[in-house]
Amino acid sequence: MADANGQIFEQLIVNQAAVVSHGCCACGNAYASNAPGDRALCASINPEQNLYLFCAACGDAIMAHVQADAVRGRYTWDWVVPLRGRPLPNVSA
Repeated sequence: MADANGQIFEQLIVNQAAVVSHGCCACGNAYASNAPGDRALCASINPEQNLYLFCAACGDAIMAHVQADAVRGRYTWDWVVPLRGRPLPNVSA
Protein backbone atom coordinates (compact mmCIF):
# COMPACT_ATOMS: atom_id res chain seq x y z
CA MET A 1 0.00 0.00 0.00
CA ALA A 2 1.35 3.42 -0.90
CA ASP A 3 1.50 6.10 1.77
CA ALA A 4 1.25 9.88 1.23
CA ASN A 5 4.87 9.95 0.01
CA GLY A 6 4.34 7.20 -2.56
CA GLN A 7 6.43 4.61 -0.69
CA ILE A 8 5.20 1.03 -0.65
CA PHE A 9 5.24 -0.95 2.60
CA GLU A 10 4.59 -4.66 2.95
CA GLN A 11 2.57 -5.04 6.13
CA LEU A 12 0.06 -7.44 7.50
CA ILE A 13 -3.20 -5.99 8.76
CA VAL A 14 -5.11 -8.22 11.14
CA ASN A 15 -8.89 -7.86 11.23
CA GLN A 16 -9.21 -8.82 14.86
CA ALA A 17 -7.14 -10.18 17.69
CA ALA A 18 -8.53 -12.80 20.02
CA VAL A 19 -7.32 -15.75 22.03
CA VAL A 20 -9.46 -18.84 21.59
CA SER A 21 -9.08 -21.77 23.96
CA HIS A 22 -11.70 -24.08 22.46
CA GLY A 23 -11.89 -25.94 19.17
CA CYS A 24 -14.09 -25.63 16.11
CA CYS A 25 -17.75 -25.01 16.97
CA ALA A 26 -18.79 -27.85 14.64
CA CYS A 27 -16.25 -30.68 15.00
CA GLY A 28 -14.31 -29.62 18.12
CA ASN A 29 -10.91 -29.99 16.43
CA ALA A 30 -8.16 -27.39 16.67
CA TYR A 31 -8.15 -24.61 14.07
CA ALA A 32 -4.47 -24.99 13.26
CA SER A 33 -1.71 -27.31 14.38
CA ASN A 34 1.31 -25.84 12.62
CA ALA A 35 3.09 -22.55 13.17
CA PRO A 36 1.94 -20.80 9.96
CA GLY A 37 -1.67 -21.39 10.99
CA ASP A 38 -4.73 -22.01 8.86
CA ARG A 39 -7.96 -20.42 7.69
CA ALA A 40 -10.92 -20.24 10.04
CA LEU A 41 -14.47 -19.20 9.28
CA CYS A 42 -15.93 -16.55 11.59
CA ALA A 43 -19.70 -16.33 11.85
CA SER A 44 -21.62 -13.54 13.55
CA ILE A 45 -25.17 -14.81 13.49
CA ASN A 46 -27.01 -13.10 16.33
CA PRO A 47 -27.84 -9.48 17.20
CA GLU A 48 -25.10 -9.38 19.87
CA GLN A 49 -22.50 -10.07 17.13
CA ASN A 50 -20.99 -12.99 19.06
CA LEU A 51 -18.40 -14.77 16.94
CA TYR A 52 -18.48 -18.49 16.27
CA LEU A 53 -15.33 -20.00 14.78
CA PHE A 54 -15.08 -23.01 12.49
CA CYS A 55 -11.96 -24.81 11.24
CA ALA A 56 -11.13 -24.66 7.52
CA ALA A 57 -12.75 -28.01 6.68
CA CYS A 58 -16.02 -27.22 8.47
CA GLY A 59 -15.95 -23.67 7.11
CA ASP A 60 -15.72 -24.96 3.55
CA ALA A 61 -18.65 -27.31 4.19
CA ILE A 62 -20.74 -24.49 5.68
CA MET A 63 -20.03 -22.04 2.87
CA ALA A 64 -20.88 -24.70 0.25
CA HIS A 65 -24.43 -24.69 1.62
CA VAL A 66 -24.94 -20.95 2.17
CA GLN A 67 -26.89 -19.60 -0.79
CA ALA A 68 -28.34 -16.20 0.14
CA ASP A 69 -26.04 -13.17 -0.17
CA ALA A 70 -27.59 -11.65 2.96
CA VAL A 71 -26.51 -14.73 4.91
CA ARG A 72 -23.06 -14.87 3.28
CA GLY A 73 -22.41 -11.38 4.67
CA ARG A 74 -22.42 -12.79 8.20
CA TYR A 75 -19.45 -15.07 7.47
CA THR A 76 -15.84 -13.96 7.01
CA TRP A 77 -12.62 -15.91 6.59
CA ASP A 78 -9.82 -15.15 9.00
CA TRP A 79 -6.45 -16.69 9.88
CA VAL A 80 -5.68 -18.53 13.12
CA VAL A 81 -2.21 -19.37 14.44
CA PRO A 82 -1.45 -21.52 17.48
CA LEU A 83 0.06 -19.69 20.45
CA ARG A 84 2.95 -20.99 22.49
CA GLY A 85 2.78 -20.48 26.22
CA ARG A 86 0.10 -18.49 27.92
CA PRO A 87 -1.45 -15.27 26.58
CA LEU A 88 -0.73 -12.02 28.37
CA PRO A 89 -3.37 -11.00 30.93
CA ASN A 90 -5.67 -8.10 30.09
CA VAL A 91 -4.23 -4.84 31.33
CA SER A 92 -6.40 -1.80 32.08
CA ALA A 93 -4.97 1.49 30.91
